[in-house]
Amino acid sequence: MPKSLWLVAAFFLGTATSCLAATVSPDDLWSGRARFVQVGDVHWPEEREGTVLDNSSWFFVANGIWYAFSRQYLTPIPQCPADHTRVVIRSSRDKGKSWSGPVPIIEPGSNGDGCAVLDGSTYYDEANETWHILAQCLATRNEGGWSLCHYSRRAPSPAGPFVADNHNPVVRNGELWSRICEGRGKACDPANTVDEGTPDIVQKAGGRYLITLHGYNYKLKRSYRGVVATPDFLRWAVDGPGLPGDAILGPADCGQWVPDCTGVGAATSLIGERHTFLVIEAMNRGLVCTTNQDWIFQIVRAPNGQWPRSGSRGWSAPNSQPLITRSHPDPNTPCALTYARWIADGSDIYLIYEDWEPGRTVLHRRLLKLVAS
Repeated sequence: MPKSLWLVAAFFLGTATSCLAATVSPDDLWSGRARFVQVGDVHWPEEREGTVLDNSSWFFVANGIWYAFSRQYLTPIPQCPADHTRVVIRSSRDKGKSWSGPVPIIEPGSNGDGCAVLDGSTYYDEANETWHILAQCLATRNEGGWSLCHYSRRAPSPAGPFVADNHNPVVRNGELWSRICEGRGKACDPANTVDEGTPDIVQKAGGRYLITLHGYNYKLKRSYRGVVATPDFLRWAVDGPGLPGDAILGPADCGQWVPDCTGVGAATSLIGERHTFLVIEAMNRGLVCTTNQDWIFQIVRAPNGQWPRSGSRGWSAPNSQPLITRSHPDPNTPCALTYARWIADGSDIYLIYEDWEPGRTVLHRRLLKLVAS
C-alpha cells in the first residue's frame, strides 16, 4: 500500500448519504468517518512486466459496465514532433477486475487533431441518446498549440467510432482563458494563460454542459483550473449565472499542501447531495513535468451550484495533508503521479489514479474505494 494511503486511512473514516444513493459519501472524509482503501491494481490483459500500453485514462459507467478511455501512442511521424496518439476504449463488467482489449474510437484527423487526441472526458446525453467526448487535441506540426476537440457517437454503447465535430477545434488555444482572466482583480493573466486542457464534463443541467478545464501561464509557470458552460460545444460562456468569471483554483489555493506550489492541473468532479467534490493535482515548479518536483492529489469541496473564485477560501480540504502522494518518491522520475478519476457505480464510489515506479517503466493504476469505518 502506498505511504499516502496510510495517511488517508489515518485521517478519513465514515457513513452518510449522497445524491448518488451511496451509503458513504465524500462528505464523511471531512467528519473523519470515511476512508479510501485500495481494492485493485488495474492492468490491461496484454500488458507484461515492464511494458505499458494505453494510459492516461478517463472513465464512464453505464448500465453497470465500466468504460476506460485512454491515449494510445502511434508510430512517430515527422509532422508530429510532440505527440502522436489516438483514443481507445476498454470495458469491464466486474468493477475493474478484468478488462477487454482496446478498441480504437478516435483517430487523428484533419481539423486541429492531426497529431494527437488525449486527456479528455466522456458524457452520455441520455435524452438525445448521444455520447460526447471533449478532449485535448494537437494539429500537425503543433500548429496553434493545444486546443479542445469535440467528438460524438449516437449508439447505445461508446465502444465504436466517434465522429469528429466539423467545427474542430471547438476551442482554440487561449480562447477561453483570455476571457476567463479578463478584468480587474482576476487570479490569472488574460494575455499569457493558454492551453485549455484536461476538460472534465461535470454535468448537463438547464440545457448546458458544465465543464472544468486547466490553463497554464508558461511565462510565470503558474497553472489554474476554471469552469465554463456550453449548450452545444460551440458556444461558450465563462461568466454569468452559475459561473465565477475567474479561475476557481490556482497557486493561491495550494500552498498548504505543496511547498512553493505553482498551481493546479487536471481535476475530476463528483456531485454529491450537498457538495461538489474535486480531486485535483497540485505541484511546484510548473505544470510541465520535470525532475525534483512535488506532485500530489488533494480533495476539495464547495456547496453545490457554487464555483468559488481562486483565493476566496471557498474551497475546503479535509485537512492540510495531501490526499495522495507518490509511492516511490524518486526525484529523477517526472510526473510519477497522474490522472486521478472518480468512478461512481450505483452506491459505490471509487477513485483511480496512475502511480509510476522509478524510471516510468512500471505503472500501477491504483483503484481505491470509499468505505465507512
